[in-house]
Amino acid sequence: MKKNPSSIGVFACVLFMLLSINFRPSFAQQSVAQGIVTDEQGKPVKNARLTFLDPTVGLKFVVETDKDGKFIKVGIPPAAYKLAVEAEGYLTLESEVTIRFGMRENMEIKLKKSVSPTDKDMTEGSELFSQEKYDEAIESFKRVVEKYPSNYEGYYNLGLSYMKKKEMDPAIAALEKAAELNPQSLDTVFALGESYFIKGEIEKAIQSFSRAIDLKPESATAHYDLGLAYYKLNKNKEALVQFDKAIELNPNAASTYYQAGLASIRLESFDRAVKYFEEFLRVEPNAPEAAQVRTMIDELKKRLK
Repeated sequence: MKKNPSSIGVFACVLFMLLSINFRPSFAQQSVAQGIVTDEQGKPVKNARLTFLDPTVGLKFVVETDKDGKFIKVGIPPAAYKLAVEAEGYLTLESEVTIRFGMRENMEIKLKKSVSPTDKDMTEGSELFSQEKYDEAIESFKRVVEKYPSNYEGYYNLGLSYMKKKEMDPAIAALEKAAELNPQSLDTVFALGESYFIKGEIEKAIQSFSRAIDLKPESATAHYDLGLAYYKLNKNKEALVQFDKAIELNPNAASTYYQAGLASIRLESFDRAVKYFEEFLRVEPNAPEAAQVRTMIDELKKRLK
């Protein structure tokens, strides 16, 4: 059958158009992250460095702001990113951002100015704190937060000073403000959890230590502290889960084995208690509690016969 040359030409033209549509990059279909970085007064922050990290695959993208504080990243793969924003003279801001397929994500980011390392009151307060002159340190750090009301370090140091004086209410107030200003500060979250624990507000302590684990899942201390809080509430199964995780992360922490042994006794899991206490003695054979632990092991073994 004889083909019509004109029909072949039309078909080829249509095919070329279809291939062009399918393979030509489309800016409209690419994901875009853009926005502006300013200080608390709304002034643009130039040369701010934004790092987008996809923790699931380790993919990282870095972009800097221009003289107007603006940034744009075209073609960033859709994902849930951890975002870190850094600029000289400002506190690092850490948050999370989700980039959706084919969408333009507009972000307005505000950075807080950091306290000058040469600030007289901060330096003086730190020195007084190291000298255990907590009343004087408190006055210095109060002046810091008056001058820099958006700086978390002043409130954090103020909270620690009150903690040393066992004045838990003002300590918690200062640390809560520090955590509000910088939710990513692991030290602040730990101090806040300890303050709640000392005051007897164990549920709030659990929230703080859980937050610490969110910030740093590989922290053996965070799991241990959370375990202690659960143990305090007699939630021994939950406590043991956290102690086991702490042991996995740090197998040479004697106190964790000891607490795990006590939690196991409460659960009447005497064989597990023996194993934990034996590990305690392996790590700290000359600990002050060693004789008591050996006695407990002997008694527990009698129950297992």
